[in-house]
Amino acid sequence: MSIRFNQTSLGQQLAILTAGLCLLVSLALVALGAISTRHMQMLLQEEYGTSLATLVAARISTAMERGDLLSVSATLQRLRETSKVQAITLIDVDDKTLGQSGEARGENLYQYTAPVHIENNVAGRIVITVNAANARAAQSQFVLSMLGLAVLLSLAVYAGSRRFGQRLGNSLTEMARKVALEEENPGHRPANELLRLSRQIDALPMDLLRTRSEPGPQEENYRTTAVVYLHLSSLVNYVDTLDERALHRYIERLHQVVYASAGFYAGDLQVARQFGLAIYFSGHNSAGSAAFRAASCAWLVRAVSQELEKEMSLSLNIAMAISQSELGVGSGTDIYPGLYTQHTLDELQAVCSSRPPNILLSPAACEDIDVAGRLQHRPTEVMDYAVIEEFAGPYQDLLERQLRLILKRLTDTHRR
Repeated sequence: MSIRFNQTSLGQQLAILTAGLCLLVSLALVALGAISTRHMQMLLQEEYGTSLATLVAARISTAMERGDLLSVSATLQRLRETSKVQAITLIDVDDKTLGQSGEARGENLYQYTAPVHIENNVAGRIVITVNAANARAAQSQFVLSMLGLAVLLSLAVYAGSRRFGQRLGNSLTEMARKVALEEENPGHRPANELLRLSRQIDALPMDLLRTRSEPGPQEENYRTTAVVYLHLSSLVNYVDTLDERALHRYIERLHQVVYASAGFYAGDLQVARQFGLAIYFSGHNSAGSAAFRAASCAWLVRAVSQELEKEMSLSLNIAMAISQSELGVGSGTDIYPGLYTQHTLDELQAVCSSRPPNILLSPAACEDIDVAGRLQHRPTEVMDYAVIEEFAGPYQDLLERQLRLILKRLTDTHRR
């Protein structure tokens, strides 16, 4: 029962919990009110019965002193009819009934007594019998009315909480839809919005979205750096054929593809040549060595471009090659590393000038431990470069998930 309740929608859960709590509090208040009214009713009834018995005893004391029992009976009859009590009985000191008006029958009967004095002597006692059936019925009707009001209040709380919970659930559903990598099968979609959002968050490649911050730029400029060179083959043809607005949109789309792919692996994107981009990878990262991260980034760029081409009228043909340099990209305060890497960029530009259809790896990149252990490649005749064939199973799965995430992000950006 608990598992089934946890799997219901958030609006239903919130409505049931608030309505149940409201009903419990209302029932507690009704019970307290019933006990209080019952206690007050008994106190008032006892005070009324005792006062009436004392009044009757005072009225008949004179008649009893004269021995006029007929006057006593008439007085008892008149007082019973006036006070609407069940019965009034006069009993002497020997427990003999000297006079009685009415008859004590039924349930819920209460008796109240008062002594009858003749001068300073007790000549008997008056017994007043009160029937509390009407009072009990009135109290029961009051309790039932309060119970009905508690139920109505709980239903109102249920409706209000259900509406508020549905609005909150819709917001959570929208959040789950935004972070979803792919559409869920409606048959396997949980009804509870929190469970659905939790499932979508668990499905995100959080280990891949997190990148470690690198140390200072001066130090990493002198580390071995992997470079992905991207020759924008299609852009060469579009520069003279597209108008300025269309060309700007096309280059912006290229930028989004490359920038999103490089972001997963802490790559530094820069323009290297007129139609060439370079992405630099250096330092330590949880995703692998610099060369392996460069290969993964290049695979993402190629895969995303091929998927987007299916929905575009323009081509996103990009030739890519990967190599390693002993130094990094350099900086404005230290230009030596940047000058040193220019021969690497020249070599990569020469390799990509033939527009190879696949991603090429330099001999130095092929010798990297992560590259050798995590992906397969085969040699080519292009300057001893090798071509990437496929990644090992788990790394291929991670790349597929990153691909879906990039495509979803680009699609949402394009819609806006």
